[in-house]
Amino acid sequence: MNQKYSKTAKLAFPIATYDVNNLAWTIGLLIASVIFPALLAHSPQNQWITGTIVNAVIFLAVWRFGVVNAAFVAILPSSIALLRGLLPVPMAIMIPWIIISNFILIAAFFSTKKYPLAGIVLASTAKFFFLFAVATYFLKISSPFLFMFQWPQLVTALAGGLVALGTLKIYQKLAR
Repeated sequence: MNQKYSKTAKLAFPIATYDVNNLAWTIGLLIASVIFPALLAHSPQNQWITGTIVNAVIFLAVWRFGVVNAAFVAILPSSIALLRGLLPVPMAIMIPWIIISNFILIAAFFSTKKYPLAGIVLASTAKFFFLFAVATYFLKISSPFLFMFQWPQLVTALAGGLVALGTLKIYQKLAR
């Protein structure tokens, strides 16, 4: 964790970080959130793998760098998913909504920072309900594509949060 945060604090959640080291890590997480979907776009069951990875990276960005830096990390994965074929072309209309759902995940998780596990559940559920409502009731996405915005969104967000939590715990043990 940052030197400016005490080692006794379990989790430190800044609003934003601007020092060179953290900006470099933000760029690294941004690249990871773009490269993994691009590399795995044509693998079987890609939504489960890439969704989990992207959500884990977003959760880690919030933990490590704050809301502002995490927002930068949350913007590009959906666009890259469309370009690489992970998101079918008819679903291009969903990209702004996916980005907004990632912002909802960030805000919900940040607002429950004292209780990380509860924050993961709340943030994942909020993201899921938002995407589900937009796809089902607002845009009325056709059924072959609707499944992508139903419970798989909840599962991949929860899994990503748990991966991020495990990664953070391992990092904290190694940093001691």
